[in-house]
Amino acid sequence: MKNLPLVRANSLFPLLKFLHENSIPLENFFYKSTIPENIFSQPENLLSLHQVFNAIDSFAHRQGIDYLGVLASEKLEIEDLGLFGKILRQSFTGYDLLRTIITLLSKTYSSGVRVWLKEENDVIWFNHQYPNLQYDKNRQGGYYAFFLHFQAIRSMIGFDWYPTDLYFQGQTVKGLSDIDLFSRSRIHFNQRYNSIGISKNVLYLPLKRESQNIDYNEEQDLYEHLISSSPDVDFSKALQQLIRSQLLGGNIQIQTIADAIGMSKRSLQRCLGDRGLSYFHLLDQVRFQLAVEWLKDTNIPIGEIAFELHYSEINSFTRSFKRWTGVTPSDYRYRLHSTR
Repeated sequence: MKNLPLVRANSLFPLLKFLHENSIPLENFFYKSTIPENIFSQPENLLSLHQVFNAIDSFAHRQGIDYLGVLASEKLEIEDLGLFGKILRQSFTGYDLLRTIITLLSKTYSSGVRVWLKEENDVIWFNHQYPNLQYDKNRQGGYYAFFLHFQAIRSMIGFDWYPTDLYFQGQTVKGLSDIDLFSRSRIHFNQRYNSIGISKNVLYLPLKRESQNIDYNEEQDLYEHLISSSPDVDFSKALQQLIRSQLLGGNIQIQTIADAIGMSKRSLQRCLGDRGLSYFHLLDQVRFQLAVEWLKDTNIPIGEIAFELHYSEINSFTRSFKRWTGVTPSDYRYRLHSTR
């Protein structure tokens, strides 16, 4: 595997709204899923695109909801997208919005998507494609991803706007045109990539920004935070980002991680071995990075850090930390703050 497509956890917020509005317990979604149940406490964290799509499709199948991907994506508000959504809020026009999405989406929000624009007469086509998505296995995940983009654009341009044509990479969805959201658009299935056509007359109009304006320094801070936590293009580094997210819920067994990225345990071990790495080494690195990060905060007890890193006892954490640094966690914290 050359790369590991990741996506921000807050991409699932519209789905959570759908569950809440339909009185469906959240644990029903997490059942047999590799997604940590407390992942939304840190919504900018990254998940494997494979595990997100699989979780959506498995849940839709268990619940018998034919249009889950469509119905859930309809709940999107631009604020659901976290830092990325705040930056989109600063767009001046619809065209500026599309250019911002093209520039940032695959680099900072979802590394598994390819996006580009194409101008054709008086229409600009917003095109996107998930090269690693298997639409026969992840039909609902495909719907969800496609219509999240659709709703993100509508939420900014205006919910009274509808495209005349939608081109969808997935298979035909019978009855989709009966859903009010799509009754005004012609939908074409089994396309090479997904496309949303938008009139230039609409895109050149100014967007409403009155209550969302931020100053230049705040906007630069948003960009900095978004970029610093972006999905890494290197496989092993992206895997560490995923392990960091999984650590929140204690799902740190190599089998769980392998399932989350759609590989067998043996294939993952071989893939890491080819890079001169091991899963234990990557887990160790993530634990060390988090330990150092949390030790800077004197309000977090060392015992709590050991617990959050899923050590069975504080002595195990102390031994690991001494192996990493040569000193105990308490000594490290003392030296860190005494040198300031």
